[in-house]
Amino acid sequence: MMLQEQWLLHEIMPTVLERLKSQLETSLNILSKQNKSDSLPLSSTKNESLKGYISLNGPYITKAELTVRLANHQDTQSKAMITPTYPYFLEQIQQGTNYMILAAECVMSIKPSLLTKQTMVELLETVRQYTDRAQLAFEYPNETELFPYKVCHPKHFTPPLKEDLVIEFCVQDIYIVCSTYGIKFAGHHYTDSHASSVTYKDKTAWIVDQSRTQTQSPMLTELKGSFRSIREICQTYRHMLLQTNVTLSA
Repeated sequence: MMLQEQWLLHEIMPTVLERLKSQLETSLNILSKQNKSDSLPLSSTKNESLKGYISLNGPYITKAELTVRLANHQDTQSKAMITPTYPYFLEQIQQGTNYMILAAECVMSIKPSLLTKQTMVELLETVRQYTDRAQLAFEYPNETELFPYKVCHPKHFTPPLKEDLVIEFCVQDIYIVCSTYGIKFAGHHYTDSHASSVTYKDKTAWIVDQSRTQTQSPMLTELKGSFRSIREICQTYRHMLLQTNVTLSA
């Protein structure tokens, strides 16, 4: 049985390490700002409350042209642009990137000639955990990164947004989600029964209208496939190494 273990370590695992390196490099290339940008259409389905497009490049939305019309909020439509001068940062993509960098560093630090069963089992488990954490970062943002907890900075947009309009972006799985809120600040109770109140910028704000739309990102779709491949490699070969023990004790 020791022969099987030695065969796995010296004949199979060096190839497994190369496959992991390759998949991790693929993931990091997809996440890299140098990768070609996604140009994604945005359009709300039921009405014309939001339409336009965004360009996603690494963890940044580098360009956007949006037309927002929230009928309960204002009669006229608002136009907003994002330019490469002041891109919109998506923290979730950066978090995912950071986890994949850690996974890649783990694999790069291993010398195939010094492999032991324990180090390989631990490595495969660590890489799987980092990949799962990266995937989790893309599933849904922390609520502190969203309205009303996070303040929408008007300077992200050209022309700067008025204080009563909020536009924000986040990642949800393989989608970029754009949410818009029309708000009114009031010191007294707002009479519209459809409006809900939140604390925003340390003041009471009433949400009088809102819209949410999502667009599928080819970059995030490709990335999810790469994560799946890394996870499968880790689980398959970790299980194979652990089975040598089971067979031995049986």
